[in-house]
Amino acid sequence: MGTPTTTQLYGINIPTQARQCLEKRLGCIERAEDDATAHIWLNRAESLIEGLEASGAFNDSAIEALYVHFDRIAVARMVVLKG
Repeated sequence: MGTPTTTQLYGINIPTQARQCLEKRLGCIERAEDDATAHIWLNRAESLIEGLEASGAFNDSAIEALYVHFDRIAVARMVVLKG
C-alpha cells in the first residue's frame, strides 16, 4: 500500500502535502513569540488557503472553516502573548 494522497484536517479531506503545509503554518502561529510574527504566519496561512480556494477543489464551507480555524488559533496566541 502506498501513502494516502488525502488526509483529514479539521474534518476536511485535504491532499496530504497541502495538509502538511497548513499544519506547518499552524505550528508557527502557535509558537510565535510576538504579535507581529503571529500575523506574518497567519497571512502566510491565509495565502495558502486562498491557493486552495483558487484550485476549485474545495467547497466554500471547507474554505471558510479553514479561515475561521486559523483566525481562532492566531487570536488565541495573541491573547496568550499579551499575558
